Amino acid sequence: MTVARLVVGVWLALALVVAPRRAVAAPALPIQLTRGDVVVRAEAGLERMARRVADRAARSLVKISADLPDLPRPATVEIRVVASSDDLAAAAPEGRGAPRWAAGVAYPDLGVIVVAVAGRGTAFDVDKTVDHELAHLALGAAVPDAPRWLHEGFAWQHAEDLGFDRIETLIGMAWTGSVIPLDELTWGFPAAEAPASRAYAESYDFVGYLANRGRWADADDDGDRYPFQNFLRGLGEGKSLDQAAQAAFGASMDELFAEWKADLSRRYLLVPAALFATGIWILAAVLLILGYWRRRRRAKATLARWAATEAAADLARVRPPPASAPWADLDLLTDAADEPSEEPDTDPGAPLPPWVN
Repeated sequence: MTVARLVVGVWLALALVVAPRRAVAAPALPIQLTRGDVVVRAEAGLERMARRVADRAARSLVKISADLPDLPRPATVEIRVVASSDDLAAAAPEGRGAPRWAAGVAYPDLGVIVVAVAGRGTAFDVDKTVDHELAHLALGAAVPDAPRWLHEGFAWQHAEDLGFDRIETLIGMAWTGSVIPLDELTWGFPAAEAPASRAYAESYDFVGYLANRGRWADADDDGDRYPFQNFLRGLGEGKSLDQAAQAAFGASMDELFAEWKADLSRRYLLVPAALFATGIWILAAVLLILGYWRRRRRAKATLARWAATEAAADLARVRPPPASAPWADLDLLTDAADEPSEEPDTDPGAPLPPWVN
């Protein structure tokens, strides 16, 4: 009985593995706009987004092509716009698929891009996504055999998105020396999340270094991207990575990679110390502000106390009026007051009458 159950369990497991998945219907894309060689198709309700994508794609392709002089360009570009990233795979070319976590996917050999407006409960930056995927498409047409690290770094050059998580990854790589060898990034990236994050960060930063490097390894040699463009031109003409690098930069890929690692250390090894020093300055500034605020409150309290003391002193110096006038008991309307005295008061010390007629 146990053996029979085991056989049945194995059979069911195999059936689940080999059973074909239910095909998901491709979303309808009834909206269609054309801008030269760019065609945008979108889901219903995304008319405004489709116009925005079409106008931006035409402008972005001109800027991207400036980095790929004298090289082939995509004959046509088709951009498919869907509302949710859950529909990326269904809207992709047949048999290609797409990762559910992505905001956009490019298929350079077909000249197709699929872009999502939102996903995972958040809205995507569609402009950056379009620029990023167009760069993949343009590089794929110009350099069909471009390695994966060059693809990702080139796309980032035209849609920069250097968040704190990417900087944190680069700092960790500089401190731990966990740089992935360039050969391992040529055709694919690691599947695990942490190594994949390092692979993307490394590709972005290394290609950024090449794009800003002059003809020679000299900080004052500003090549104005010409050496980088020359490097890409060489690859498009069929040169190997080393041949194109020697012609453009006067160094092999290994030498350029070693330069970049040294530059990475210079830029990021001191970042934690700088952050610590910045934190000390911020703390000192906060304490200074708190001290000033406390001194101001104390001064206000002292001034208020002084004012109260002076007011009390002023009040004490004022003589209060008599309880009653000296003549309060004298009735000036009586006859006695009107009649003169029979005997005039000749006493020189007698008080004067309290009134004047």
